[in-house]
Amino acid sequence: MLPCTSHLSPLSHATDPLMQTLMEDPVELPSGVVMDRPTIVRHLLNDPTDPFTRQPLSEEQLLPAETLKKEIRDWIAAKNNSRSSS
Repeated sequence: MLPCTSHLSPLSHATDPLMQTLMEDPVELPSGVVMDRPTIVRHLLNDPTDPFTRQPLSEEQLLPAETLKKEIRDWIAAKNNSRSSS
């Protein structure tokens, strides 16, 4: 997971709601919450429920958030390009 600080990231919607880090592999839970895959998979190893609704949840129910993933990658690439130009 990538560290995320508010003064560096305009992508607040790309921050994992539990870990407060910039997501690398966002997935949508059936409840509609988007989390980073490693975070929710780790949670599911201990507790097979949605951490927000407490409803039963399995890894198979996680849906990739491809649009958000591309947005995050593009933002990281732009930040890296602006650093190399400086």
